[in-house]
Amino acid sequence: MKHEDTQLVHRCLAGDDSAFTTLVKKYQKRVHALAWRKVGDFHIAEELAQDTFLKAYEKLGTLKNPSQFAGWLYVITNRLCIAWHRKQKPPMESLETTSGEEIEEMSYRHYEDEAREKADVEHRHERVNALLEKLPESERTVVTLHYLGEMTSKAIGEFLGVSPNTVRSRLQRARNRLLKEQEEMIRETLGSVYLPTTFTENVARQIADIKPASPSSSKPVIPVAVSAATAIFIFLIMGVGSQYLSRFQKPYNLNAQSETTVEIIDAPIVLDTQATPDLRNQVGRFDTTGRSSGTGPQVSEPVMLAAAEVEKETRPSTDQQWVQATGPEAGGSVLGLSVSPTGDAYAASTAGIYRLTPEASAWTLVNTTVSTVDTANPNASQMITMAARKGTLYLASPDQVLASTDRGETWESLGVRPEGDAIGLAITDEALYLALEDKGIFQSTDSGKQWHPLNDEVAGISVLAVATIENTVFVGTTQGLYRIRSGGWEKLLVDTTKAIHSLAVAENSVYVGTGPNTSQLEEPEGVKKYTEQLMSKDNLSSWELFQSTDLGDSWTDITPTSNSFFMKVSPGVKVVASGNTVLALGMMINFHSTDGGKTWTESGFDFKTADMNSLTNTMLSSMTLSMFPAIAVNENTIVKAGALGLTRSTDGGESWHPFMNGIVNTQIFNLVGFKNELYTSTATGVTKSTDGGETWEKLPMNSGELTLKPTEKATALNNMLIFPKLAIAGGALYGISSESGLAAENTWRIFRLSANGNVLVPVQGTPVFEEDSSTRDIMDAVDISRQLENFPGAFAVSGDIFYVERKRQLLRWKRGASEWFNTGLIDTAKSIDDSNVKGFKLAVSEAVVYVGKRDGNLLQSVDSGNTWKDLTPNLPLRFERFNEIVFAGSTVYVATDAGVLTSEDGEHWGVITDTAEGQTVIDQVAVAGMTVYGAGDGGVYQLNNGNAWEQISPEVPDSVTSLVINGDRLYIATEHRGMFYVSLEKAR
Repeated sequence: MKHEDTQLVHRCLAGDDSAFTTLVKKYQKRVHALAWRKVGDFHIAEELAQDTFLKAYEKLGTLKNPSQFAGWLYVITNRLCIAWHRKQKPPMESLETTSGEEIEEMSYRHYEDEAREKADVEHRHERVNALLEKLPESERTVVTLHYLGEMTSKAIGEFLGVSPNTVRSRLQRARNRLLKEQEEMIRETLGSVYLPTTFTENVARQIADIKPASPSSSKPVIPVAVSAATAIFIFLIMGVGSQYLSRFQKPYNLNAQSETTVEIIDAPIVLDTQATPDLRNQVGRFDTTGRSSGTGPQVSEPVMLAAAEVEKETRPSTDQQWVQATGPEAGGSVLGLSVSPTGDAYAASTAGIYRLTPEASAWTLVNTTVSTVDTANPNASQMITMAARKGTLYLASPDQVLASTDRGETWESLGVRPEGDAIGLAITDEALYLALEDKGIFQSTDSGKQWHPLNDEVAGISVLAVATIENTVFVGTTQGLYRIRSGGWEKLLVDTTKAIHSLAVAENSVYVGTGPNTSQLEEPEGVKKYTEQLMSKDNLSSWELFQSTDLGDSWTDITPTSNSFFMKVSPGVKVVASGNTVLALGMMINFHSTDGGKTWTESGFDFKTADMNSLTNTMLSSMTLSMFPAIAVNENTIVKAGALGLTRSTDGGESWHPFMNGIVNTQIFNLVGFKNELYTSTATGVTKSTDGGETWEKLPMNSGELTLKPTEKATALNNMLIFPKLAIAGGALYGISSESGLAAENTWRIFRLSANGNVLVPVQGTPVFEEDSSTRDIMDAVDISRQLENFPGAFAVSGDIFYVERKRQLLRWKRGASEWFNTGLIDTAKSIDDSNVKGFKLAVSEAVVYVGKRDGNLLQSVDSGNTWKDLTPNLPLRFERFNEIVFAGSTVYVATDAGVLTSEDGEHWGVITDTAEGQTVIDQVAVAGMTVYGAGDGGVYQLNNGNAWEQISPEVPDSVTSLVINGDRLYIATEHRGMFYVSLEKAR
C-alpha cells in the first residue's frame, strides 16, 4: 500500500537501509518485467532493474511525495531503458518480418536432444516476444506485468497510474486478440522466468557504498513586494496566479502516453480511451523526423470519449460516451506558445496542442498525445517550450524533446532530455540547445539523442531566456547576456547591472528586456532591501530595454520613459517583436512601438472603465512575466498567455482581447448544479450556464437585487471575487470570497444567488477579521504559501450559520453576530502529498459537523463546532487522505484514498464495497434526492440498495475534481481535461 511505501521511504531516509531492501523485494519483479518489456532481453532487463533500484536509492531524497514511490520507479525504469536503447546498435530484424509458416513450424518443433533444450527456451522467448509485439503497447505492458511480474490488476494500476478496471479491460482485450494456445504459451513462458535469489542481496550490497541525496525543499514562487495599498492588491493577484498554477501542476497517469489516440470524424469528436502508443523513440538524421501514430486535425467542438471496455461482470453500456462541454471562457492552462515561419501559431495546453492558422478565427486541436506534466515531479512548475526551424516544429516536454514535420499533428520523440525546468529551445544548423533554469545550457549535435552541458561560462547562474538569429544563440541570465557561436561562449557588453529577463528577435535585430535579480527575494535581507527600493520616492524604472542590429556587438538603450508608478513595480519586462513592431510587456503597464523602439506609446489601465469584465481580463493578463509566454505572429498580431488564458492584439499591441476561441477550458473550479443550471467559480467571480455548460455568463455582484448603476462602476474593482467557494444549503446557493480591494486579507465577503438567479447579493453584516496587519513580517507578504492561506478554504452552510477554513483554522459566523467564532479546530500538519493548497474536508447537517484534516484525522461535532470528538481510532479503514465528505439525509459519506466510509451516527461505521474490486476509491461524491453517486478513476458509480457501488458510466477521461447531478445529466469536472457529461438515463 502507498501508506506502507511512505513509511519505508521515510525510514530509509532516516538511515535504515533494511527498509529499502523491503522495497526492493516488493517491486523487483514488476521492475524486471517492465524492463524486459522495453528491451526484450531477460538478462539485460535484470541489469537494468538492478540499476533502477540503485538510482532510486541514490535519488530517494529528491522524491517529494513518498506515496508515489511505485510510479517514480516506473519513470526511472523507463528512462534507463530509453538510455540503453540509445547506446545500442540498430536492432536486428523483428520476427514480424518472418513468414507465418516458418514461425509456426519453429514454434511446434519438438526437441529430443537435451543439449538443445536451452535453445528451445530461447526460441520460446522470441516467439512470445513476437506475439506480444502484435499487441498495442497499452495491452502489451499489462500482459507482461501480469504474467512476468506476477502482479494483480490493482498492483499494475498503482504502478502505471491507471485504474484496476482499465488494467482488467486491457488484459481482456489482449486475450481476445490471442488464440488460447498463444495465451497459454505466454503464461507458461513468462511465468517460468525468475530473478536470481541473490538479486536483493546484490542491490543491498551496492547501496552500502551509495549516499542517498538529502531531501530537497522546493523554492516557493515569490511575488514581488510593493508598497502601501498597491502591495496588498498585487500580492492578492500574484496569489491568484500561483494558486492557478498549482491547479495544473498535477500528474496525468504515468502511462498517459500510451493511453489516448483520436479518431477523426465529423463533429463531435470521439476519443478512444484505450489506444495504441502515441510516441516512439527512433534514431535518424538530424534534418529528418518521421511520423509516429499521432492524431489529425480536430475542430475544437464538443468532444465525446468512448466507454472503456471492461470485463463482463462490470461492463457499463458501451453506447454511453462522455461528451465534452465548453466550460467558462476565462481560463485554460496554456503552457507554451510558438509561431512558425509560415505564420501558424501553436499553443500547448494540458488538453493537447492547438494550432491557429493565419486565416482562422479559432484555435484547432491537432494533437492530444504530447504529455505536458512531469510525472516524476507533479508539483513542479513546468512550462512547455517550443521552437520552429525550416519546416520542423520542436517541443521540450517535461522529460523529452519532440519534433513534428506535419504542423503539429504528429510528434516524434528525439530522446530523453536532461532533467530541469526548461526555459527555452534554440535550433541552429549544427545543434539543438536546451536552456534549463538552474542547470544551464545543454547542446545536442545528434538530433536530441544525447545532450552535453555547456556550462563553463554560466555555472551557478540562473538562465532566464534564449533566442536565435540564424546560427547565433543568445542566452539571458541573472548575471548578464551571453552569445554562443559554433559552440563557443562569449559574454556581451550590455550597459546594465540587472538580470536579462527576456529576449526577442525580429529580422536582424535582437531585443533585450532586463529587470531585478529576483533571486534576492529568497532571503529576508534581499526582500527588505528590494521593498525599500520600491517605496522610495524616485520614479526610476525597475527594467530596461536594449536593441542590437549587429548580432550583439553593440547595444542601444531604447527603454521607454514614463512617470507611472508601475514602472518600478514590475519585476521585469517581456519583450516581443516582429518586423518594426516591438512590445514591452510589464506588470500593469505595456508599451508598443511601430518603428523598432525609436518611439513608444504607453497603454496603461483605465480603472474607470464601464466594462468590468474587460478590465479584469486586461489587468490580470497584463501580469505576463517570465512565467508566461508571448509570441508575435506578425507586426499586427500578438498573442500572450496569462492567469486567465490567452489574450490577443490585432493592432500591434494598442488593444487586447481574450482569445480562447476553440480552446477547451481545462480549469473548472467548484462546479455545482442548482435548479437545473450550472454554476462554477473562476479566478475573478462566479459564472452560470443555462444550456448544459456550452455558454456561460459571469454574474454581477451588487448591493441589492438590482445591477450596479453606471456611476457605481468606478468602485466595481472592489467587488471582484477572487476564486470564490460555493455551497448549497436550505434551497439557496451561497458563496464566499476574499475581496480584491484594500485590506482584502482581513475582509471576506459572503454572498447568495438572488431569487431570479441573475445576480449575486452580499449577505449583510459579515464581520471583518480582527488582526493588526501592521505587525505582519515582511516575509508573510512574499511567502506564497502564506498568501494562499489568505483565501477561503473549505466552506459550508447550515441554516443561518456559515463555516469556513481560514489560515488552517475552522471559523463560524452566525447571522447577526458581530464577529467570527473560532471553533478551536486547527490543522498544523502537512498534507500527505506535501501540498498547502489542500485543506479541510467539511460537511455540515444542522448542528452536526464533520471535518477531515490534512493528516488523515476525522473529527465530529454535534453542537455546531463548540466541542470536538476524534473519530479516527474507531474507523474500520486505514487511509492517508480525505477526498470528500458529504451528507445524504442523516447519513454521512466519507470518501478517502482507500475507500468510502459511511455512518448514521458517527459511532458505528461501515465500508462501502464493490463486488468487482472490494473497496472502490471514490474521488468525488454527489447526492440527488436520496441517491448517492461517486466518481473514481474507473468511472461513475451509483450506490445500490445493497449499499454497494455499481458502475454506471464509462471510464473517466481524467481525475475528477467535481461531480454534479443536474437535470437528466451527470457532469464531471476534471483535473486537466475540462468538463464532461453523460446522459443519466442511459447511465442507469
